[in-house]
Amino acid sequence: MQQPILHTDRLIFEPFNPSDVQDIFSYAKDVEVAKMVTWPAHQSLEDSQNVLKWIEQTTSNQQGRIFFVWALRDKITNKVIGSIDFKNVFPHAGQIDYALGKSEWNRGLVTEAANAVKNWAFESVPNLVRLQAFCIAENVGSRKVMEKLGMHLEGTKRKSMAIKGQIVDTAHYAIIK
Repeated sequence: MQQPILHTDRLIFEPFNPSDVQDIFSYAKDVEVAKMVTWPAHQSLEDSQNVLKWIEQTTSNQQGRIFFVWALRDKITNKVIGSIDFKNVFPHAGQIDYALGKSEWNRGLVTEAANAVKNWAFESVPNLVRLQAFCIAENVGSRKVMEKLGMHLEGTKRKSMAIKGQIVDTAHYAIIK
């Protein structure tokens, strides 16, 4: 399966390009963004370049394994403002993860993006019946996104993940096709 290019009213989803490194650094260096995700704030362009290398090495569409990472590009400015990914964690289950620059928060963009990936996944990934996502439990914004997608809270795992030196609770959501 080829990684598709997706569109919504305000966004284009496409694979990252090496020229996107400055845009990535612009949002990934923000400590407020990094507080809500599993990775640390980028300290240099080199950190963002390393992420691009990791994406290139990790993105896969091999038989039985899908892992696509999309750059979320603003249709008006053509600037990369975040990312969203889909991976099939089991043949019947997929997971989405996302990050967005702080200047774009509270505009409904993550909900728009996640809804597009949800629809694509249920329509295009063979045998997919479950889509799941998780976040740091105190990330209220991300939890609201999951609820707007029709996902249901399946539980909060207490002290389940070590992130940046802290052990945190994670909230787990899913929707069934």
